[in-house]
Amino acid sequence: MKKYVQLITFTCMAIAAILVAGRVMKSRTTQATVVKVSSLTVESSVTCSGKVERVSVRSVYPPAPAAVQKVYVEIGDHVEDGDPLMDILVTASASETEILQETYAALLSEYTQTEIPFSDFSSVGQEEDAQQLTAPISGEVTAVSITNQGTLEFGKPAITIASDEGLQVRLSVNESQISDIQVGQPAEITGVGFHTCYTGTVKNISSEAKHVVSTTGQETVVEVVVSVDNPGNDIKPGYTAKAKIITAQNDNVLIAPYEAVRAEEDGSEYVLKLKGQRAVKTPVETDGEFEDGFGVTSGIEEGDQIIMNPDAISDGEHVVAQVEEAEGDSHD
Repeated sequence: MKKYVQLITFTCMAIAAILVAGRVMKSRTTQATVVKVSSLTVESSVTCSGKVERVSVRSVYPPAPAAVQKVYVEIGDHVEDGDPLMDILVTASASETEILQETYAALLSEYTQTEIPFSDFSSVGQEEDAQQLTAPISGEVTAVSITNQGTLEFGKPAITIASDEGLQVRLSVNESQISDIQVGQPAEITGVGFHTCYTGTVKNISSEAKHVVSTTGQETVVEVVVSVDNPGNDIKPGYTAKAKIITAQNDNVLIAPYEAVRAEEDGSEYVLKLKGQRAVKTPVETDGEFEDGFGVTSGIEEGDQIIMNPDAISDGEHVVAQVEEAEGDSHD
């Protein structure tokens, strides 16, 4: 009987000890959110803003001061290359017209570094003084300039045509970012005036920088032109647009969330990696900052679990892990 009493007593004491030990272990265990490291495709990009504009605009000039006889088009009309635009009667002699054209073209070339062909000044002649201005390109008529007296001034465009070539965005890129941009890089174009996210390509980078005044003061920028692929009716010339230019894309990059990486006083970085049920301080090397975290080049491998709240946990501490799903993609 005495043996049974002792056995029951020892059994109760053992159970009590196990319960107490479990409570002690539980009180010493810290909850930790962990994320599994995986290889992602990451992008580096430069985001800048600018204005939507037409790819090409051509103006038709009268060959000399002229009186308007008949106008065939109005603003908003679509014309084809060679279509008649306007009948005019030149009020200057042939010699005066030639001198005016040469003088104006020379002056314009000197100040704009652009040569204007005489074909832009006039088209097919009907009589000695009668002329018909025709469309040099296919597109939409955006301006018709006639004075109240029905005359055209020499050196001023009579009609302006926007070509059918489409739209582009002229961007201002800060000088600190321009070295990352190259012709041919893809871009994503968005804006408050249109809801479609358009794709495009860097077409041109200006060879000169210029100074502009911004909300933060004066800054130096370089103009970059990005094409707009298949523009719809919602995007219009003059709209403000934002373009994200993709400057680089890297595959199989290990990403450690910003919340998981810490730095020592000497600048070296580390994470707390989960081994079993313990947090282990692990040195890492990072290269590049992306939307979801640092790119890690050494110290961790794909599939490792790292702790998201390392400040609340000590090296070697026993933890209860709560796994958080990692993002599938990362962008700069």
